[in-house]
Amino acid sequence: MSSPLVECVSVVKSYENGRIRALGGVDLEVEPGEFVAVVGPSGCGKSTLLHLIAALDRPDSGTIRVAGHDLGREPNLDHYRARHVGLIFQLHNLLPTLNALENVQIPMFELRIGTAERRARAQRILELVELSDRERNRPPQLSGGERQRVAVARALANEPPLLLADEPTGSLDSEAGRNVLDLLGRIREERGTTLVLVTHDSDVAARADRIVRMLDGRVDESPAPLAAVANLRPPTLRPIRA
Repeated sequence: MSSPLVECVSVVKSYENGRIRALGGVDLEVEPGEFVAVVGPSGCGKSTLLHLIAALDRPDSGTIRVAGHDLGREPNLDHYRARHVGLIFQLHNLLPTLNALENVQIPMFELRIGTAERRARAQRILELVELSDRERNRPPQLSGGERQRVAVARALANEPPLLLADEPTGSLDSEAGRNVLDLLGRIREERGTTLVLVTHDSDVAARADRIVRMLDGRVDESPAPLAAVANLRPPTLRPIRA
């Protein structure tokens, strides 16, 4: 049996000198190649957990291991982020003054890849996300769905084993959201990439291998159907047109 790619043990995180407890002792394991959706009401700690796994912040206590790396003892977190994890934000966080090809190359600078190889790799990834014809366009010249696909390409730039997605379809219309999810599913199937995705949307969560529900800063182990998860958006019902 393989070891978990992600292992969180008794993870605690507070803010404002302990006044706000975002995580109250989270235990979570994610297997290599697994697609896990993390759901729950706003403020339950979903995004905080994702940011800790991405090493954008450190827990107050507890242990987080990713691909064998203990993040509490990792001497170079920039090195870890560059090689082991790709992060997709809800609002894509692309640099508006750079074109798509340049945005995708940003994570590669940590690896000190030469200019020609960096450009060639970015072109291959943009082809993967079906944006080869848009590589010269800057974010304001792209649709919302295209911007998010560039964000996915950027997250894949260094071929990480783990993708972390924080509400990646939250700012998109239904069709663009489906396209992004289809893309993530295809990448996972072709590359064996592990995907941990935070969402409020029951349709998005239903596509995962496993749904992890969070409540009040902890993983909620009580059994409940997906439709009963607090604050998840139900599927949108649209009128049928003749």
